[in-house]
Amino acid sequence: MKRRNFLTSTTAAAVGTQLLGGVPLRAFSPFELLPTLAEENDRILIVIQMFGGNDGLNTIIPCEDPLYYKLRPDIGVKQTDAINLLSKVYMHPALDPANTYNMKRMLEDGRLAIVQNVGYENPNLSHFRSTDIWLSGFNSSNPDDRLVDGWLGRFFAKTTPGFPDVLPPDPLAVQIGGTLSMLFQSPKGDVGIALTDPDKFFELGKGLSPDLDPMPGDTRYEREFNFVRMVAEQSDRYSQVIKDAFDRGKNMVKYDDNGFVRQMQLVARLISGGLKSKVYMVYMGGFDTHVQQQNDDNTGLHPFLLESLTKGVGQFMQDMIMQGQADRVVGLTASEFGRRPEQNGSRGTDHGAASVQFVFGNRVRSGVFGNAPDLGNFNENGDLRYQYDFRRIYTDVMETWFGGTPEDTESIFGERILPLGVLQDPVSVRDAYVGRTKATIRAYPNPAATSMFLEWRQDVPASVVVEIWGTEGRFVGTEFRGNVQPGVVRLPLSPAVGAGSYLCAVTVNGVRNVVPVTFMR
Repeated sequence: MKRRNFLTSTTAAAVGTQLLGGVPLRAFSPFELLPTLAEENDRILIVIQMFGGNDGLNTIIPCEDPLYYKLRPDIGVKQTDAINLLSKVYMHPALDPANTYNMKRMLEDGRLAIVQNVGYENPNLSHFRSTDIWLSGFNSSNPDDRLVDGWLGRFFAKTTPGFPDVLPPDPLAVQIGGTLSMLFQSPKGDVGIALTDPDKFFELGKGLSPDLDPMPGDTRYEREFNFVRMVAEQSDRYSQVIKDAFDRGKNMVKYDDNGFVRQMQLVARLISGGLKSKVYMVYMGGFDTHVQQQNDDNTGLHPFLLESLTKGVGQFMQDMIMQGQADRVVGLTASEFGRRPEQNGSRGTDHGAASVQFVFGNRVRSGVFGNAPDLGNFNENGDLRYQYDFRRIYTDVMETWFGGTPEDTESIFGERILPLGVLQDPVSVRDAYVGRTKATIRAYPNPAATSMFLEWRQDVPASVVVEIWGTEGRFVGTEFRGNVQPGVVRLPLSPAVGAGSYLCAVTVNGVRNVVPVTFMR
């Protein structure tokens, strides 16, 4: 097809979606990184969407709580079958399959973080609305509030000069299969590409670069024309880039023949081939386990999905380790909600609230974050209460992994969210404000009836900010902002907050330390 004919005879709806091996493909406008980050930051994020609502209680299992077996007499995993990870922390046996690198072994190797009780306030139990909340980063169940773009799309659109007029050499976001997720949409335009088969993507895209300039106006026709033009230009440019990376890339691990695992294999090969994309998104469905969730022998749909997850993540990480890429990659799982604590009458579970999420990679702070689910203290709907706002993990990604600022993340979410601290900063020089190591900050007395003190030793002059946050990660107030001199620093802390537990964030020369504090009245 001639390029001019392509542009003048095709609508945005027609070219916006193509089929690759039966899977819809859609190309979108990518974006240009900040110049400094483009040169220095080669970090990659993998997002695994587990659609349907993963059952956290049958993933990381509270085996030592007798209420678990009262709530789930038929589908509860026996303590003798579960994998004991740490004190009172047990994993479904499907997450530890034999003869493959998996998530249990990743935890033992310091490459996996388990985050319990992740959710949000006033949870919405609709698959689609809750998915929109997770992808957008806006917590609103009001149907009049349109959730139309994603937290990563907004973040990069905000921090990228010139977007969307300038296309980078490589697509920044790549989604494996499907049409592009809300996650990669922004008010300035959509970012990234969706693909399944690099060879077919190349054949579809080559030769489509437009020979017409964009139209300057903002009429409906001009917007549609410019969109079609942008799709054509991207398809042509990125078809060759994707094919070259795929052809150069390799896998050094034998992957299982499984749909999700093959997605992770493709991501590994593109990374190996030098594709400079910053974010990859893969997808798993089937987690809406209302019926026959699992059998007495720990087989069934949910165990199958967990085994697919652990094999895909484990084999991908092993591949990255063997190819010397593991320090560049972190990944996270996201599922729109958990399941209800009590099994239903069909050996399944219905839509619930808080659940467990995973963060993986060489630069995670490995271990278990959060308390065991409280099975004796449900919310007003009879669901698990959340402990961590899900956006705390996102804030970690933006600030710690991609180098954003607290001001960036506040603008993305419309409010301040405290990073969870599940990721390690890839650049160790930020710890230099006290020499080679961070200061150890203590709060005493803690708990306190009226006031307490913060104390640490400071080896160099420092700018200090002290803030109080809710335990779920939402901002409460600033208690101190100023400079301190070298020596022992002792600051009074007497916030005007009610009795309860809080997080005190002490930021010293740009490096944040978090101390749990409790006030009594």
